[in-house]
Amino acid sequence: MSDYIHKLKFMEEKNLTLEISYRLNYEDKACGSIRIFAGEIDPEKDNYELYMELLECGLTEDEVNKRVEKMEEEINQNKIDLSL
Repeated sequence: MSDYIHKLKFMEEKNLTLEISYRLNYEDKACGSIRIFAGEIDPEKDNYELYMELLECGLTEDEVNKRVEKMEEEINQNKIDLSL
């Protein structure tokens, strides 16, 4: 098992990409983040970040995945303002 989680998750219906980055088994102020970008991430271009949530240290991989699911729910319920 890797100590680093890095995933891109495209939400087609909202035209948003979630980037999940997290370091497991690491202690600092923040060990990762969930960032939301407009559209699909293109590595050749600058991608516009709409929102970022820092994740504290000490989370398990399951807890990180639950935070991502919660953020997806909040996006779908329009609880996070992603307007430009």
